Amino acid sequence: MDYHSFSFAHCRHIWFYILQKIIRISAVKERMLYDLKQFEVRAGQPVKLEFVNPDAISHNLVIIRPGTEESVGLEVNRMIADPKQIEIGQYIPETDAILFHTEIVPPNSSETLRFIAPKEPGNYPYICTFPGHWTIMKGVMVVK
Repeated sequence: MDYHSFSFAHCRHIWFYILQKIIRISAVKERMLYDLKQFEVRAGQPVKLEFVNPDAISHNLVIIRPGTEESVGLEVNRMIADPKQIEIGQYIPETDAILFHTEIVPPNSSETLRFIAPKEPGNYPYICTFPGHWTIMKGVMVVK
């Protein structure tokens, strides 16, 4: 590897960690809620989102495009009628409405999601797409 390639990659790595916004969101035990209902990031900002599930059931965190909460939720509802999807057990619909997501996180586990915030300012909902949770377990990522 030549010096310039290494230098650029190294700088990009450092830039990500210096400018990143670190967010920690937990599922609330026995409540089907997130402990953080809203957080703000800058457009194009690197984000490290730590999702912690201390609950007795599985959850995930799915960030979606503005205005798509109901369509994504209804697609999840349709997925539970498919035995193959139940066997897979991830409940992440294949749609461009989903921007970023964790896998289904089992009880007493966590997952870290790293992404670059959308360049378009707006209110980006996040929901749990485990069947039956999306109508209650939600929040908003505000992109400024």
